[in-house]
Amino acid sequence: MATIGGEVLAKEIIFFWKLNGKGRPLTVLLPGGTCSTALVLHRAIRNIQALSEQDSELDIKVVVIPCVGDEGYASLQMMAMNMATGGLGEKDEIPFVLKPAPDADFYLEDSSSNKYLRFGEPDYEILKTYQEMDKIGINIDLLYGASAWSVLFRHWPKNVEETFGSQLLSGRELLYVHSGGLEGVNSQLMRYRHKGMISGQKVQHPPTKERWS
Repeated sequence: MATIGGEVLAKEIIFFWKLNGKGRPLTVLLPGGTCSTALVLHRAIRNIQALSEQDSELDIKVVVIPCVGDEGYASLQMMAMNMATGGLGEKDEIPFVLKPAPDADFYLEDSSSNKYLRFGEPDYEILKTYQEMDKIGINIDLLYGASAWSVLFRHWPKNVEETFGSQLLSGRELLYVHSGGLEGVNSQLMRYRHKGMISGQKVQHPPTKERWS
């Protein structure tokens, strides 16, 4: 089922980008747990491009943002799945992995602003990202979406004169693939409440723009 869904999504992305990309490079971003969705999508896009000269000219990169573990864990998971499903073990057979910050090494235990976020652990950075997205009407979950966007925002240019803090993002159009999980938002917000990080009246989903004001 994951393979079928990945192939459908790959076709949709390639079709959309042929119509709207105007020759621009595209980075497709996904949050990653086991990173299976990113791997399946990466493989499906490569397979489609291999069969069509026109599609092969599209510059599309799949980039996963680890929400469980670190870059090493994500890469090992994807390579193991790749090999188990017919892959040859080549590095380009798996998606790119986004660093936790522009100047970070790939380590989980790093300085607080230079690390991947611990899965499922209430965190003020994740909460702030969730609240900011909520205010502009974008609903994301706290386990994957808010964690991934927290890492992505670290790479975001601080002004129009700057560029993204990663070659995987700089000079490219970005497409984020939401992976679900909204049904678990209330239970996660309850954990933030028990930690004293939010008040009780804010534990409600779907959200309202006034809730965090």
